[in-house]
Amino acid sequence: MGTADIPVLALGDLAVWHGLPVPSTLLGLVIFVISLAPGLVYVLLHERGVPQRALSAFRETAFVVCVSLAANTAALVLFAAGRALVPGLTPDVGALVRDPTGYLVVNYVAVFWWSLGLLTVATALAAWVGSGKARRLLARVLRRLPSRFSRFRPDPDLRPHAAGVSGWWLAFNNMPGTKVHLGCILNDGSFISGWLLSYSNQAEDISDRDLTLAGPIRFRSVGSEVTLDRPGVGAVVVSARNIALLLVSYVVKAPA
Repeated sequence: MGTADIPVLALGDLAVWHGLPVPSTLLGLVIFVISLAPGLVYVLLHERGVPQRALSAFRETAFVVCVSLAANTAALVLFAAGRALVPGLTPDVGALVRDPTGYLVVNYVAVFWWSLGLLTVATALAAWVGSGKARRLLARVLRRLPSRFSRFRPDPDLRPHAAGVSGWWLAFNNMPGTKVHLGCILNDGSFISGWLLSYSNQAEDISDRDLTLAGPIRFRSVGSEVTLDRPGVGAVVVSARNIALLLVSYVVKAPA
């Protein structure tokens, strides 16, 4: 199918391409891209704490668009509340809709700053949710619910479903509030241990990933029965393809 056969329905500055709204002018394109900032910020922060699966380009784009739409809608709801409370300090949305050109010629400065402010609020909301702070706040609220509501409330820790995370994630996050110590028996029979420093944030249990152990590092070579400290080693990167068995220990953190 050539580009001439692709169905595009123009709607002012907006067009519909294969069911997805896309801008048809340069100004519409700029506004569309800027409005996706909340979704992009959400994804960047969300990927740090939750295992990620490889998605198609369509699903990734749709996810960013949906998150941006939700965040922008929340910001507009706040704007509507402010408009109802102090109408004299906010732009006249009715006049802007009836005569956008005439209204913008006179009030373009106010419209610009209000638009920038709403975008900032939407981006901040998306960052708050994507960073996990909103989830932790909701978890604290759920824990305080009376016991008679326990059957109606979800998991108070709001942990991801086991089907959507890796075995590593389940093992390393099984006991919140503890430090994780790992012992790795490698394919050649050697052994290495240390504190968990980092690991690949992938939802698939594949061999093309690694984890990092922090000191003190202990190592036992092949054929040896003695595990020795490695005082000069601060960290070790271990590839998943070299690990035959992973021993996970949880150590309660000492109070500050």
